[in-house]
Amino acid sequence: MDYDDDLGIGSRIAEARKLRRMSQEELAARIPFSLSMLRKVEQGKRDATPAFTAAVAKTLATDVTALTGQPYDQHGRSRDRIHALMPGLRQALTYWDLSPQLDRPIRSWEVLKAETLVAAELRRRAQHVRLVQLLPELMLEVTAATHEVADHERERHFELLAVLLFAAHSVTYKTGYLDLSSVVEDRINWAAGKSSDPLMGALAAWARTTSMLQNGSYGIGVKLLDRAQAEIEPQRTESEALALPVSGSLHLRSGMLAARAGDGDTATAHLREARSIAAHLGGADHDGGWHQLSFGPTNVEIHEVAARIELGDGPGAMERAERITIPTSLPPIRAGHHFVDLSRAQLWVGDRDGALKSLYQARRLAPQQTRHLPTTREVLRMLVRAHRRSSEPLAKMVNWIGGEL
Repeated sequence: MDYDDDLGIGSRIAEARKLRRMSQEELAARIPFSLSMLRKVEQGKRDATPAFTAAVAKTLATDVTALTGQPYDQHGRSRDRIHALMPGLRQALTYWDLSPQLDRPIRSWEVLKAETLVAAELRRRAQHVRLVQLLPELMLEVTAATHEVADHERERHFELLAVLLFAAHSVTYKTGYLDLSSVVEDRINWAAGKSSDPLMGALAAWARTTSMLQNGSYGIGVKLLDRAQAEIEPQRTESEALALPVSGSLHLRSGMLAARAGDGDTATAHLREARSIAAHLGGADHDGGWHQLSFGPTNVEIHEVAARIELGDGPGAMERAERITIPTSLPPIRAGHHFVDLSRAQLWVGDRDGALKSLYQARRLAPQQTRHLPTTREVLRMLVRAHRRSSEPLAKMVNWIGGEL
């Protein structure tokens, strides 16, 4: 197994800290984590959580990606195909207030919607390569339509664009192009505001909190989602079957923001509200439909596990995870992420075999997502350090990730 501590988040934190002529004691005094924790992370003896990385990045005035090393697999023998496709998506995103010039007629709204639904399903299944192959030309065509169709048709084309942009946001964020995903967040908000569907605004708000989770702006993220809840409140009465799942998803997201901020009470309150909504809807899991935000009792349970992990409670996370049965109806993008999260809790409680099995399960469900998550690499790094003897399953996983961590 190839293993290099110099490629880990901890070593990057140490380097960035030294470049700013800051001691470990000085940095620890300015982040909500102990000096002992900082030392262990820098020495590679403890994994760097997203909250820890965000706090350090903010204090050192550097980008999170400078510490995580994202995007991964851009060079060498393990170069991921997604990187060759990303420039096309980046170019398509330059068109929004100006109409792109197409060399073909714009197809009907019905045809464009059918292809948009294909893109949405590829997002749910975390099929990143196929998604980025589809998105650029489709986004250009829909963007052109928003400029060229009759006024009474424009709003529903903006709905299509909001869904496509949400897919673009997912794939750019999941593959580590955080600069691009932040741009897409603004585009979703713009498209949602011009659509005729008030629930698209909630989708835009949910997406916008992604960068807030990444950079440590947890409090403002909760406020944004509280505002989104207030804006869709009338829809909960008029169209309960559509609005309530969206509201529940916003509560789940608020719970994650609060948990990452260390506010267990607020996280619990939001998760409790989400559980109540799921029960009111009849207890079925679904993929989010046109509004994309998957919701249901299993998703609530998964978020309760994730909240305990964000709060640093490995045993609590494990206790909750043992009660969950993942249904096949849960989108792979969500189920796969759950098993990556779970591997961290298993690592913390000393269940190294369980952590590796969870990573394999995540790989089976959503391989392209799992390969690009910083948590995957942090957990693998700790597993390699802990295994004094060769482990074939671990070696295979390290080789699949890219051979170097």
